[in-house]
Amino acid sequence: MGGIMTRTAPLEVRRGNPPDASDRAAALTPRRRLQLALAGLWVLDGLLKLQPFMFTKSFAPMTLGDAADGAPGWLAGPIHWASGIEQDHPVGLMVLFALVELAIGFGIAWPRTLRPALIGCIVWVPFLWFFAEGLGGLASGSPSAFDGAPGASILYGLLAVLLWPTKSDHTSTESVAVAASGTSAAPGTSAPSSEAARFVGGTSAKAIWIALWGLLALLAFLPYNRDPGAFSDVIAGNGEGAPAGYVSVLNHATAWAAGRGGELGIVFGVALVLVALSVLAPRTGLVRAGMVLALVLSALIWVFGEGFAFWPLGRRPAAAVAPEASAPEGAAA
Repeated sequence: MGGIMTRTAPLEVRRGNPPDASDRAAALTPRRRLQLALAGLWVLDGLLKLQPFMFTKSFAPMTLGDAADGAPGWLAGPIHWASGIEQDHPVGLMVLFALVELAIGFGIAWPRTLRPALIGCIVWVPFLWFFAEGLGGLASGSPSAFDGAPGASILYGLLAVLLWPTKSDHTSTESVAVAASGTSAAPGTSAPSSEAARFVGGTSAKAIWIALWGLLALLAFLPYNRDPGAFSDVIAGNGEGAPAGYVSVLNHATAWAAGRGGELGIVFGVALVLVALSVLAPRTGLVRAGMVLALVLSALIWVFGEGFAFWPLGRRPAAAVAPEASAPEGAAA
């Protein structure tokens, strides 16, 4: 039987030949693809921190000051202290922050440094969540899911825990090395599905999903998030520094949402509840529908609620976005 290749490994082994594109694609399990997506987000965050306007003394009070708005003294005090330090060293600290996030991203992307990079992510996230996001606005007294609560960085930390590498991830990586070396794997070394061996367990993963989206739904149903201007005011504040085309989109969205905060809040909250409960659905199709709805809601929040997060400032005045929609009646624009 020496002429028959062993095919118990996830990849078909071709003796003496490197793996082709299909081999490499087969090694990318759904879990590994999500790890690479998380790596891409960290790399993107690091690159955004290298934009020229972030190396100015005005950037720290503009961003960290916003994080302290409405926060209690025990949170606002440390944030203002950190803002002062960043004002004194705007270039050095921003370069350091960018390098840390780029290192986390590239570390997650490279299999050999995956675990240390995920640990770095888990350690770095609380720092960002506290100082840069002010606990995602949860301590401000008026947190809004549409405005970014509970904060993007805490979601990165949760993903790092959920995507911790399992034994099956290691086996999939080894299978590529086996194929590249032209040797056959030993019988019985076939890896189980990575989706069946999650680090925290399927039940815990569902609990985390329900808790996260349930929290967002709870925030959406709070009275102040259903005020007539709850959505239009948030949208109107995202045009500073944005290109004219995007400002035009925000203007139309602001005009459409003006006075409809109550209705939009209920629809938004119900959609968040459906996402939270979708993982309990008995049919796979319903679970997938919940995932799609989660992606749609996340995109809407990112585009209209957060203004693409770190859009370069200074090209357009803030008043360019529907000033008449947010100003009191009769006031000059």
